[in-house]
Amino acid sequence: MAQLQQLKRPQLRLRITRTARHQSLVPLRSAAANKLALIVGYQAMALINRDLARAFTPCEEEAERRLTQFRRTEIKN
Repeated sequence: MAQLQQLKRPQLRLRITRTARHQSLVPLRSAAANKLALIVGYQAMALINRDLARAFTPCEEEAERRLTQFRRTEIKN
């Protein structure tokens, strides 16, 4: 019978810096995470736009009333 030879595994010693170890633990942003960030950003913009519209709508309505009144007086004259 043939004798089995055991292979000796090479001894490897790697020195990994603390920074490299830390960076390997930080998850990379995936496409799904980027899309989620965009969705959150758009939702925040929607809230800001809603507040702006709520603040300026009365001013726009007042301006429209005054413009209509001005046009009516111009037609009469």
